[in-house]
Order: sequence, then structure tokens, then C-alpha cells
Amino acid sequence: MMTIPAERAFQLIENIYTSVMMFDGTLRLTAINPAGENLLSISSRKVLGHTAYEIVPDSPGFADMLQRALLAKRSFTEWGMNLKLGQGRLVCVDAVFTPMLDDPEGEALIVELIDVQSFNRARREEHLSVLHEAARKSLQGMAHEIKNPLGGLRGAAQLLERELDGSELREYTRIIISEADRLRSLVDRMLVPNSKRTLSHVNIHEVLEYVQSLVVAEADARLRVERDYDPSLPPVQADRTQLIQALLNIVRNAVQATGVGGNITLRTRIKRNCTIRHRHFKMAVQIDIIDDGPGVAPEIEHDMFYPLVTTRSDGTGLGLSIAQSLVRAHNGSIEYERTDGKTCFHILLPLNEKS
Repeated sequence: MMTIPAERAFQLIENIYTSVMMFDGTLRLTAINPAGENLLSISSRKVLGHTAYEIVPDSPGFADMLQRALLAKRSFTEWGMNLKLGQGRLVCVDAVFTPMLDDPEGEALIVELIDVQSFNRARREEHLSVLHEAARKSLQGMAHEIKNPLGGLRGAAQLLERELDGSELREYTRIIISEADRLRSLVDRMLVPNSKRTLSHVNIHEVLEYVQSLVVAEADARLRVERDYDPSLPPVQADRTQLIQALLNIVRNAVQATGVGGNITLRTRIKRNCTIRHRHFKMAVQIDIIDDGPGVAPEIEHDMFYPLVTTRSDGTGLGLSIAQSLVRAHNGSIEYERTDGKTCFHILLPLNEKS
């Protein structure tokens, strides 16, 4: 049972990353935090003073539960409540109804809504993060162990090549040296996420244009790359080189997935009041890399960001793993989605400190 004055409660809910609303005794909305606006896709200026029945007209059970909590004068939780919002959007939430007793301004109620899907996604991401970090450290330890004998192998091949001056057998020493160099390059790529970052104000669109120019130069002439940019995007504090590498890895994957004559879309948007890896940010940049290929193979869909996971015979399985590590180093996240016959990787990069 809460006894927090309403004015103080208003200040507190602004800084909570879960969705919080306050109602008075007539079930009229008196406050809503940014996370609540984002979840319900509503603006506080438009809904303050409206009743719960008016705010969620297609889910009258929500207002009924508010009334029940006020009458019972006790808190209760409704698990897995489905709220039907505008444009037929359905969101599943765990709702906590808490009456504010002894409030000098009269009856009041606080409602906290926890988006079940977002919560499960965050929990799954946190679990995968722990596993990924363990795999990354193991891989880096293995990489260091591999580099030393590779250097010795290459050096021995070079010495042997000198002894075979003019011999046709030098073809084999060149293969040994070439393969040793390839493996060393592969090992270096494993260690990339550990490199230090040089932060600066980065124009996301300039980076995407650079990445686009690289893949177009490498790919089949029939590849089509469409750009759908939000011109209002501010610069991001990031390491430009690492950001290019992360985006290039994902776009190259898209090119390989689409094959000859594929279609790729690079899209940017501002995302407000979003939660990235359990942290709430007022604004973030969302980068979508969309292709019309067949998508990630089902057998690796849940492990695609792990090192060495790939279904391609010529692949290393490091591209997405490195991309995720680099994005996470910038406090961002990558999510995969398959919808309407298209594959989309959503990248979120925060624009401000934790609010």
C-alpha cells in the first residue's frame, strides 16, 4: 500500500523504464511516463484527462480492473493481459494495479505495465549475452594459442622455399605460406572486438553510403540497393571504423543471401523512449538492413550470433558475431526478424546517456 504524494509520484515515474500510468478516482489519466507513451503509441498531451475506457476503448476489462483495485483498496497483478490498441495492434502485458492510499488529493491509482514480449526478449538477450561472452573469451584464448605456431609454420615454409630455389616444389611452400596468412587473418578477425575505440561524431548516412559503395563494387551488377533515410538523424558518438565493419558484415551477409539480382534496403529512423539491454534511452538511431533473400536457416537461427556458426561451405561464421560485439561495445543491440517474406536486421544505437 502506497502513501507517496501524487506530485512526488509524478517525478518518480518519469525515470522508470517500464510503462507507468496514474489515474484518479474517476479513472481519468493524470500522468503517464515516456515508456507508457511508447508502449501504447499515444501522446500524453492527447490522453491526459481522458478515462481508461477512452484510452483503451477496445479493452474495457482494463478499466474494470482499475475500478476493482480502487474498491478493494489493495494491490493486485493481472498476468498476461491482452490490450487491443489502435490499428488492431495487440500487446500482452503483466499489469500491476496499486491504489495510493492516504493521498491528500483524493483517490488515485498507479498502474505498471510490463510488455511480456519485450521482457522475454530482454531476458533471452541477457542469457545469450552471457553465453556469447563466454564463447568469445574461449575463442580469443584459442586464437592466441593458434597465432604462435602459425608464425613458426610460416617461417619454416619461407626457409624451405629458399632451399627449393627453382624447384617446382616451391608451389607447395607458397600454398603453406598463403594458408598460414589466411589463418592468421582469420584469427585477427576473431580479436577485432577487443580493439580500442576512437569515438567521434559519426554521420550514420555517410557510413551507410560508404558501406553501400563497397558492397555494390563487390557484388553482381544486378544487385539493387534502396536507401530510405531519415534526414533528421543527429550524429552518433561512435568509432567510425568499427561501425563500418559491423554494418559491412551484415550488408555482405544480405548480399550473399539474396544472390543474383537481389534487393536490399537500408533504412534509418529515430526511435524514442526505447529500452536497449535493460537501459532506457530517450532517443536512439534505428538502422534496418532488409533483404528479400530466404532468411537465416532455421537450424542456426537461435545461434547465428555465436562465433563459427554458419551454413555456408565457404563461410567463417565470424561476420555476425563480430558485428554484434562491435554494436554491443557501443551500448547498442542487433535483432533479427523474418516478416512478409523479408529478412531484417534491426540495429539500435543510443543517442543519449541513460535517463
